[in-house]
Amino acid sequence: MRILVINPFGGGEASARDNFDAIKRPDTEYEIVNIAEDYPLKNNQWLYFKYACTDPTLEKVIWGERQGYDGIFLSCQLDIGLYEARTLVDIPVTGTLESAALICYTMGKHFTLLSVDYQNGEIQRTLLKTYGLDGNLASVIPIGIDANDLYPGKTSEDTILERVLAATRRAQEEDGAEMVIPGCTLFGSLLTYRRDNMDAALGIPAVDGMVAGFKLAEMRAELNRAGVLPAVSRAGYFTKPPADQWEILRTFHKRPIR
Repeated sequence: MRILVINPFGGGEASARDNFDAIKRPDTEYEIVNIAEDYPLKNNQWLYFKYACTDPTLEKVIWGERQGYDGIFLSCQLDIGLYEARTLVDIPVTGTLESAALICYTMGKHFTLLSVDYQNGEIQRTLLKTYGLDGNLASVIPIGIDANDLYPGKTSEDTILERVLAATRRAQEEDGAEMVIPGCTLFGSLLTYRRDNMDAALGIPAVDGMVAGFKLAEMRAELNRAGVLPAVSRAGYFTKPPADQWEILRTFHKRPIR
């Protein structure tokens, strides 16, 4: 099993490899790549930035299929290019926010999204509505730390965790949340890495979308390889672009057609 993990920005999560190594199947190999060669910023939390990093992310998805990966996981809570990717490749592609919300629906009734700021939270609320997974969303609570400041050396882990704990208590006490979804992989991965001394402090589960998305990519890839379920249904929404128009567009941009 080979899984490609794509960070759709110019950076990565500090604890990613430790967390993936702890949860992956023994026979799973994975590679983590980012899009720094085409998108230099280490965050994509603003609306324009979200669109600026979508095209290079999709190019990585296409590249991943050509390299023979069995599945792709987009490691970012904004699920950059998720639906578009599913129209382009015939291997499963999973996203972080979608996967976390799906897991929440199997664990309890109400969940709260902990966003980095107001706008980012509203972008993710819109995504959950698109997925049809906003019905159990109790609230969106910003922790008030810019994504750029969540990297090691910018803000101490203790300060980040204090903000998360305060927001989680509010979610539980004021909104009746039974789970929280960390709204950025940079602090979601930290919570998973520090889980041994965080679970009791949080009081309710934190559903890390990196864990959920990676494991879902494994499962979907296994089902696809076994011929049990295809990567997607091509009957409607995820229909591939017409081949002739695809070839014209790819040729125009001097990109590989296949």
